[in-house]
Amino acid sequence: MNRFLIPAPSFNPEQVLPPRDEVIEGCRIFVTSYFQLGFIPKAVFLEGLIRDPSSVSTFLLSCMLSISARFTPSLVQRYGSPGKATDYFLDLSRAMVPAEMYQPSLERIQAFFLLAICQWGNGEKDRSSMDMGVAVRMAALLKLHCEESYVLNENCPAEDVVRSESARRVFWMIQSQENLHSGYKTPAPFPLEDITTLLPCSEVDFAFGVIPSERAALAGTPPGRANPQQVHSPSRCLFATLIQAHSLWGMVARQAGRTGYSVNKVPPWDEESEHRKTIAELDNWEQSIPPRHAFSVWNLRGWKSESLHLAYLSVTMVLRLSNIVTRRIYLENMLSALAQKPANQPSEMPPPTLTNTQSSTPSQPSEQVISSSPPASFWEKTANSLFINVWKLYEQIDAFFTMRAPDEGFPQILVFCVYISGSLASYLWRYPDLCPSLSDKAQTMAQRSLEVLGELHAAWPTSSKWQKGLQQIATPLSASPVDGLQQDKTMPSHGPGPVQEAFRGEDTQPSSNRSPLDDPGQTSESSEPSLTLSEGMLGELMHLFPTGNTHLTRLGNVQAGTLSSDLFDAELDAFLQGGFHYDLLGGWGRSGIGS
Repeated sequence: MNRFLIPAPSFNPEQVLPPRDEVIEGCRIFVTSYFQLGFIPKAVFLEGLIRDPSSVSTFLLSCMLSISARFTPSLVQRYGSPGKATDYFLDLSRAMVPAEMYQPSLERIQAFFLLAICQWGNGEKDRSSMDMGVAVRMAALLKLHCEESYVLNENCPAEDVVRSESARRVFWMIQSQENLHSGYKTPAPFPLEDITTLLPCSEVDFAFGVIPSERAALAGTPPGRANPQQVHSPSRCLFATLIQAHSLWGMVARQAGRTGYSVNKVPPWDEESEHRKTIAELDNWEQSIPPRHAFSVWNLRGWKSESLHLAYLSVTMVLRLSNIVTRRIYLENMLSALAQKPANQPSEMPPPTLTNTQSSTPSQPSEQVISSSPPASFWEKTANSLFINVWKLYEQIDAFFTMRAPDEGFPQILVFCVYISGSLASYLWRYPDLCPSLSDKAQTMAQRSLEVLGELHAAWPTSSKWQKGLQQIATPLSASPVDGLQQDKTMPSHGPGPVQEAFRGEDTQPSSNRSPLDDPGQTSESSEPSLTLSEGMLGELMHLFPTGNTHLTRLGNVQAGTLSSDLFDAELDAFLQGGFHYDLLGGWGRSGIGS
């Protein structure tokens, strides 16, 4: 493993880094709150940093602190605000890039990976992609995707075992992170057929420098195909389960775009459809996971005592999210079935973004997906499964925030999960027949999701900017919150959008609520003015809450957009592609994460 030890150019950390105690505090927060399962050997790393700070790459430290600085009290105090603390280390890291990018080493792979994470959260999607690309290329040059790169002598020092495992973990974290942001036509950094590297070992083996007696494999890789037992091993560690869960999410996300179904015209109720195969794969994998990796409040407490609860939730939440997203695309069909109308076929337009929604020419051809009638009660059963998964996801969110300390970090997937939970809860609140068995819980889910979103907003202020971007393609309200409450809960209280079209006849045309973009002859001056709404998901919820709800005021108000598009496609596109900059929730526009 000597090729992992290429020295970095000399750089005096005392000239650019804060005092050692503050650096250590920021690094400790990083390893305990952001990546609980990661490539940093926590105890060894912190001890080395305390004993000899010069032994750790200044570039790696700077990239690490660019993520954790905003949560580190001493650094926030030193630089004046969470945003300024982040900006300092982000600018410092960028300044070091030219001297670091041409010599592959383990520390540089780790640093570029972290820099990419930070810049994604900062709304710098292109910079993030380039930095991640450097990490991917370095990993390929060091052959981290090949199991033979990790072969060690039986009597090798424990330090070599730890360093080898650290390299293995950074490879899988790159692959996992790319899966988290996969989307339609998004290539994986390493094709599964080229990956022979087995999955990480347990945290205990990593900490003690022990070579494990067995390792799990990822489905679809040569080891996984050769020995399926390695994929479903009941003794696999939490990190291995996490990588597998994120891989499944990548599969779901790459199929979730509506254009993704135009390739396979088999309807979702057909046994050969991608929909049925995906659900079967998710179910089979969930049944195989070790009992301690399945969600329960008891397990959450146990993992919290091990300081691994955020990583554990990243497994359980991603699994629920995968089950939700693969069904959520058909929500309009479910609503149409409930309205006893012919099921509307999902649109083959690409997920709406500010770029393609302003053009009348679709970037993908419009093709029908569903061309036959579904079996009796198919959509009702699908809706029931969808909202059972929403309820299970909500239980995890509520349990985490019930136990969460005010200054505690949170897994990056959590924000999107809260968003989806609240959005779908609002649909169930308005249309209780979607899932009668859970309809009485919809209001609680929606309100709690909004409360949690407020707490996350306090920890990561630029969430409001992401929500503002989504609101521009959300359907506006045409009635005030008070008016909305006076209507029947089962019917929409705002202007017609794709969901509402399921409840109107095909010949019925919306009137005053049509978007100027739907009618080029209508100007913004002639259109009916939008009400002031809370952003993103909150626009879906605001008219359902009593006037003066305290949680609404935490997130501010913006003018609602008037673009009639499917909110979920926007949510998913924003999360996957960074169109509105996700990762611990980045900002809309080019503002810094601490602005």
